[in-house]
Amino acid sequence: MSQQVLRLVRPTKIEFIRLRRRLAIARRLYKVLKDRLLILTQEFIAEVKEAYELRKKIHELIVTCDTERNKALTYTTPQQLNDFIAVRVEGLNVVVGTRVVAGVRIPLLELEVKEGVYKTTAYPITLEAVGKCYDEVLKYSLRLAELEASIALIGKEVQRVKRRVNALENIVIPRLIATIKYLRMKFEEREREDKIRRKRIKQILMRKSEAR
Repeated sequence: MSQQVLRLVRPTKIEFIRLRRRLAIARRLYKVLKDRLLILTQEFIAEVKEAYELRKKIHELIVTCDTERNKALTYTTPQQLNDFIAVRVEGLNVVVGTRVVAGVRIPLLELEVKEGVYKTTAYPITLEAVGKCYDEVLKYSLRLAELEASIALIGKEVQRVKRRVNALENIVIPRLIATIKYLRMKFEEREREDKIRRKRIKQILMRKSEAR
């Protein structure tokens, strides 16, 4: 912790008042940043946990989907499967938005699916189950991408706010306190010297008065 006194142009009462105001502002800013850091850290941890669980879920889903796909291929041909994939979905579009968490703008991703037009009777029902399974994979993968982008942005902001909090806690506030204490001691010292000086002047004046 740095207790170094700030370099002052002139140790005056005005400077003393100014420093006390700066200290009050620094302490308020420190509290605001600490609260913000807490919110960001909680959000960061929550999203890291969610991303971890999502990765596991996606992996399990892919295994399930592949199993269902292999089962479906026992009732249909690879060509029929490819045809089904081609007609089932006509188009995909990712809509990008944002939300704000403790001052950090993070992405929101939404998947828009344009369903294809086809006769369900033209394909085995098992293929529809496979398609829905992979829809789930796509949905969760998009959420994972959203989380990973958010984690990177929030993590960066956590580091930035943490540096500011540490600077206030270990440098700015201790130096202001040390400087205010130094000025207070200086003023007290001056006051003592003034009292001694006034006392001496009074004694001199009294001696002169008695000598007349």
